[in-house]
Amino acid sequence: MKAPRPQPESTPRRNYYMQTFLQRLGKLTIMAPNINTFTSIVFLVVVLTLVKIGAFLTQPTVVVVIDQDIDLYYNQNLKHIFENMHKFADRDKKKQEVVFTVVEARNDTDVLDEVCALLHSGAVALIDMSTPSLSPLLRSTCSSMGLTYISVVDRSYFNHPIESKGTELMIEPPASQMLKVVADIAKKEQLNNIAIIYDETFDIQNTPRRVLTNVPAQHLYIRLSRDLFEIRRNMETLVKINIKIIFIIASRYNAQHFLGEMTKNKIQNFDPNIFILTKAPQDAKVLCEACAGTERIVQITAGTSLSARGQFIDYMRRSRIVRDFDMERIKVDEALAFDIGRIVTLALEAVPNVQNIVKVSCDNGTDPTPASLKQSAELTNELTVVSIPGVLGPLSWSEQSQALRYNMTLLLSEMFFESGILKSKDQVANWTQAGGLQLDVPTLQKANKKKRYRIVTVAGIPPFVYKEEPINSTGPPVYKGYCIDLLERIAQDMNFDYEIHDVEIVGSMDDDGNWSGVIKELIDNKADIAVGPISVMAERENVIDFTVPYYDLVGLTILMRKPRFDYSLVKFLNVLDEEVWGCIIGAFFLFSILICVFDKLSPFSYQNRKNQWKSSGSEPRVFTLKEGVWFCMMSLTPQGGGETPKALSGRLIAATWWLFGFIIIATYTANLAAFLTVSRLETPIESLDDLSEQFKVQYAPMNGSTAMIYFKRMAHIEHRFYEIWKNMSLNDNLAAVERAQLAVWDYPVSDKYTKLWQTMQDSHFPSNKTEAVHRVLNEDFAFISDATTNKYQTLINCDLWQVGEEFSRKPYALAVQEGSPLRSQLSNIILKLINQRALEEMKTKWWKEDEKECPKLENETDGISIRNIGGVFLVIVIGSGLSLITLAFECYWYRLRPERKTLSKMYNGRSKDTNSQGQLTTSGTATSVLASDSQMSKENQRNNKLETGGLDSGFVNTGFELNGGGLDSGFTSDRIIERTHTEWF
Repeated sequence: MKAPRPQPESTPRRNYYMQTFLQRLGKLTIMAPNINTFTSIVFLVVVLTLVKIGAFLTQPTVVVVIDQDIDLYYNQNLKHIFENMHKFADRDKKKQEVVFTVVEARNDTDVLDEVCALLHSGAVALIDMSTPSLSPLLRSTCSSMGLTYISVVDRSYFNHPIESKGTELMIEPPASQMLKVVADIAKKEQLNNIAIIYDETFDIQNTPRRVLTNVPAQHLYIRLSRDLFEIRRNMETLVKINIKIIFIIASRYNAQHFLGEMTKNKIQNFDPNIFILTKAPQDAKVLCEACAGTERIVQITAGTSLSARGQFIDYMRRSRIVRDFDMERIKVDEALAFDIGRIVTLALEAVPNVQNIVKVSCDNGTDPTPASLKQSAELTNELTVVSIPGVLGPLSWSEQSQALRYNMTLLLSEMFFESGILKSKDQVANWTQAGGLQLDVPTLQKANKKKRYRIVTVAGIPPFVYKEEPINSTGPPVYKGYCIDLLERIAQDMNFDYEIHDVEIVGSMDDDGNWSGVIKELIDNKADIAVGPISVMAERENVIDFTVPYYDLVGLTILMRKPRFDYSLVKFLNVLDEEVWGCIIGAFFLFSILICVFDKLSPFSYQNRKNQWKSSGSEPRVFTLKEGVWFCMMSLTPQGGGETPKALSGRLIAATWWLFGFIIIATYTANLAAFLTVSRLETPIESLDDLSEQFKVQYAPMNGSTAMIYFKRMAHIEHRFYEIWKNMSLNDNLAAVERAQLAVWDYPVSDKYTKLWQTMQDSHFPSNKTEAVHRVLNEDFAFISDATTNKYQTLINCDLWQVGEEFSRKPYALAVQEGSPLRSQLSNIILKLINQRALEEMKTKWWKEDEKECPKLENETDGISIRNIGGVFLVIVIGSGLSLITLAFECYWYRLRPERKTLSKMYNGRSKDTNSQGQLTTSGTATSVLASDSQMSKENQRNNKLETGGLDSGFVNTGFELNGGGLDSGFTSDRIIERTHTEWF
């Protein structure tokens, strides 16, 4: 029961009468313009004099403007708290009393008039706790007279800041601080699907709805109503959109009422987490006497300071505002009013010679006096310096927010009700501005009971769904794949279990409107969710609901066998047959021999007429067999064969070879170009249009697939359009001019799909993917199917490839029964997974699951590849290798071999004459006589004479001659070999 409102006691008698007198003078001043001009001027001068005298005599006055809606029900005592502030605390310690005059904001115009009347009497500050529409006007008024303006209104209302001149101060409303805990809870718990149910208590209806700003969660605002029908309708909305979290931000009474109605009309499988935020102190309890069954809620209350709380309770009792005031009756806004009065009083005591600032007229703008600005600036500065232990925590200036604010602590308590009785209340967390949300338990959400859903899928569509039969045919089959991973993530987030079964196809509608496959399972209520590569189609949406797409747009493509190219490193040799190459090689050696024979036998050749050569110029060429081979070889190159035979017969045989070589080279070049070009002239099939314009390759989609339905409907649409045009052109009711306009030689509608559909019917539709792939690999057949199906086949079979751009693109999505609330729940989780890029990771994982390493397909249409022309480079390698082998043989045969023979002869001669002075000789040459090392001097070495003679091999032998003396007995064969080897190299 409400306590009766006591009449506020007056201030000391002298001040009270003076204040009343000044207020009446202010009203007379407003009425002064109705009197004649001279009288008005005299009257105004008298009033100004009396106002100045009254301002000197009266105490400091603070005008407080309060929103009447706030004070109407929840904060009935705000006005009395301010007006009785002069009774607070130790009077003897106060230098002066401060008068708080309260104005209740009902209508903006009336409030401004009342405020102006009070300002005529004078004031030192104005505390604004009014409405968003009135606050800018009060702020402007205070700025024009240099009055200290203290705003307790959310700063977001001030779209156009006014230059304050150091006379404005903001006090952050506790409601703004308390609302921050909602966002912190949502972030900490990673909440989604949140409903915020509010009333006027936190002024959410006026502030921008920024409770969950920068929180990645879907949320809904609902205005709390006390109407039972409206509450039930709101609950139906919450169930429909699958709300899991409810924040009730309201007064304690409204929160209790809504909570009771919600539990009485409890809906099956709707068990959200409920958080209640009220402007109640920490010991206050939300009651739920109407709650049925067991309920769990988390209540958020404001922590209080023990000492300040005791002062506030004592003040409320001593002032007779509420005689039986206790902890349960403390309210945040009333505690704020009490602390504002205290801190303003303390600040005014610190300002010397405080005088009320008088507003002469609210109609005419006047500049504030320097004295007023100075006093207001001093008061504002003192307010930023002073701090007090407030009821809700320390109240002091914050540099971060540039406002006076509480250092609040919010307490989160878990409350359990059973049949309307509070069974337990335990603190589970706390929140502060600096530290944020600190949990004492693992989570603030209650453990939900797991639901169980029936899942239907289409097995055998990798990589989306794999089906593995159990070992020994016992137990259920095992499903895995991209869609199964997606289902697992959804089940984890939604906290449900599932049982899964499969059918053969996704499903289509027959001519009678009956469905098959997974669509039929959903329609017949045999499954709750359909998982798999299910395309979103218009006719399907008529009977079931789809979630948001979980996969990119997927169109139709063409699956074909890869073209086969014959690669050969010696492909340039395949231009001519083996017999032709044999004849060419035989002719080469034949003409080489003929040139040698003709040059040997002809009496006019150089080798038969050497005696007639006059040794002028270089010696003519003798055509031996070696020279004949070289001549025939070089004649086939642009370098030419070199010097030709001297005899006419030899020249004729050489000319014959030249003619033969020219014809062979020309023939080879032409055939090589044609041979390498023919394989590049064949244009491959690259699109649906290319497929429709040829007759070699058959094509068709799988029977009953979405691709088959697409082509069937496109052909039907073309036929319908043709019938419409034909009926119009043959319509006898049309005028002759109109019929002539419709007469054209060509059909105005393409019959592309009609021809495609007819060809597909003639090609026969494969009954399954296995049959389709078999036909592609073994026949001239192209399979038209979803791009994902064809892509997977190319990954596991290197003989297949996918051609053409995608057409008729549609997304993949999960399907549920029509009208099922699971649709929004599944969609929300899919969107979250998309934002987290989890679906991209799944896609990468499963597309690489069965991928094979296939050789790269060379595109011969772009040019000749190295695999076909690489033999030319092998010719270089082989030729270079033969050259190196020949060089090594030449070095051995013509240098090392003669040297070893010479050394062998020298060693044998030394063995025969070991005891005498030896003189080594060689047949037909001079020998070198070597003396012993002790007798040989450098002078003797210079006098060695070198004589050479002809060897059979044509090489020059080397000898040494020593003037006198024999070989020393210590001269060994090793030293001879060493000396001789040094001379050779």
